Amino acid sequence: MKGNKITGMIAVGTMAALFLSGCSFDSSMQRIVSFVIRGEDTNNSGESVISSSSEDGVPVNTKKFDSSLQAPSFTQDLSGTINVSSGTPVTLQVIAGVGDGGTVGYQWYSNSTNENGGGTIIEGATGSSYTPDTSAKGTTYYYVVAINDHGSTINESTSSTEAVAVWDNMYWQQDADNGGYQYLNHDDGSYPTSSTMEIDGVTYTFDENGYAVDPSTGNMIDITTGQPISSDASASSSAAPAEDTASSSSAAQDTAASSGGQSADQSGYAAPADDGGQ
Repeated sequence: MKGNKITGMIAVGTMAALFLSGCSFDSSMQRIVSFVIRGEDTNNSGESVISSSSEDGVPVNTKKFDSSLQAPSFTQDLSGTINVSSGTPVTLQVIAGVGDGGTVGYQWYSNSTNENGGGTIIEGATGSSYTPDTSAKGTTYYYVVAINDHGSTINESTSSTEAVAVWDNMYWQQDADNGGYQYLNHDDGSYPTSSTMEIDGVTYTFDENGYAVDPSTGNMIDITTGQPISSDASASSSAAPAEDTASSSSAAQDTAASSGGQSADQSGYAAPADDGGQ
């Protein structure tokens, strides 16, 4: 991410305390460096600089961007969309590293659009993982900046984005034509697509049209049995809502439970209107 400065809170004597106290590296790093992306700043020479903030009167230091330093490389990045029911915990995770002896720090951001820049800093979110608030319905995008810290100089790189779509007031409905099941929102008729979602303890996979499918075959499943939908069942199905049927089916848990809670690189939701989007 270009044109930014990083403000870090550097506690005097913390490194010495680390070695004497035997504190863990991860927890100590959060105390030593708490990065905050604030926007570009330059010194009189036109160099990008990073001025550390002060807490409790502790003297501050100044760091400088050095593009010749190795930028952190993400070996585990963010991607796609995670669909969750309101209040369901979910954890986002990245791993970034450098090979030049620097120390990697992190700062997480949220955004209302699918962009890994221009977001809102999440205060205190300076670890390699982050658990967002999922209490309110809606979709929020997250990304993280990884910083290679060499004491007086730093370099950085920015992750991709990952969306967390929070759903509430939902119900199952069976399609009258093909017998497939969609998980609809009572308020606006929107539904998850091209992603997975845990519902009543069962992880369901949804195709691009929002139908529950077997992840290994892509065939639509009957959520009450977990079995593929037959042509006979499709012909005789009705459009009446089939609410809360998934929670009573252990067979559905065996078949619908699939790999992970993270989708492919898709929007993760849709509405049954002509435009297909929420």
